[in-house]
Amino acid sequence: MVISKSLGYALAAFAVIATPTAASAQDYPTKPIRWIIPYNPGGGTDSSARILQMTIEQNKWLPQPLAAVNVGGAGGSIGARQVKDAPADGYTILIHQAALLIQEAAGISDFGLKNFEPVISINAQCMVAGVFEGSPYGTYKQLMDEALAKPRSIVWGGNIGSANHMAIAAMEKGTPGADFKKVQIGGAAESYAGLKGKVIQVGNFGIGEIVAYRAAGLKPLAVLSEKRDPAIADVPTAKELGYDAVFCNEHNLYAPKGTPPDRIAILAQAFSKALSSEYVQKEYREKLGADINIKTGQALQNHLAADLERFRPMTKDMKP
Repeated sequence: MVISKSLGYALAAFAVIATPTAASAQDYPTKPIRWIIPYNPGGGTDSSARILQMTIEQNKWLPQPLAAVNVGGAGGSIGARQVKDAPADGYTILIHQAALLIQEAAGISDFGLKNFEPVISINAQCMVAGVFEGSPYGTYKQLMDEALAKPRSIVWGGNIGSANHMAIAAMEKGTPGADFKKVQIGGAAESYAGLKGKVIQVGNFGIGEIVAYRAAGLKPLAVLSEKRDPAIADVPTAKELGYDAVFCNEHNLYAPKGTPPDRIAILAQAFSKALSSEYVQKEYREKLGADINIKTGQALQNHLAADLERFRPMTKDMKP
């Protein structure tokens, strides 16, 4: 896992220019903060949030609890919409992955980045192509050869317009002419169940989801990254197998548009402390295979805006 060298500077910056005033600290938060996780339990987004929630509460880096609630459905857009429509008072926040930007770029959603205040980046983990043990596609090459020779004969399942959808699109782009039939089935837990029940034949998962489900029959074929991940070091990258297929998913923390800057700063400071803690670093490294690279403020806003523009041409031909 990579920890940003700028983390110390970020924490110092909070101390100098973003430390809330005494009055602000007393005024916020005075009640639990509702933290929406827009996916069902068991996936990388849920795990990323739960690790942070426990760490922040145990260390009392916020004076009130984080009430994490799973609101799954529609590729994360149901939970995200709840946060978008919530009062901009800092008492409702959202963890979301690249799907927020992907759906806006693809025109799938009628809201997006412009409707939120980015608080802090959380982590990034690259996606993995996976099948169930006993699949006729025992290697990545076998899978892609079949998708090329018999377009739309292999059923992929996941969240349409989400990070796993972008991952399968990257796989198709890396093998021109390959085409999978895509069905909406849900996030990691639902994709795993679909593979096990033979409803679908291939899915895309985060590193942490591979770690969680591998002993139960999920078979990783290739990591869609530039290099192998230590958490699953025996799994090759698509690139080393000769396929130019790379896609990594980022998690970020958001608040509704218009949330006061001092409350954004309080949240960012607490989450930054958690992300720099030894426990979170170890959990993210060993359980999620995730990288931490702290960004806040304008740097995060610029990064997300650039990603949104990067996704627009990538989602142009995104189809079920």
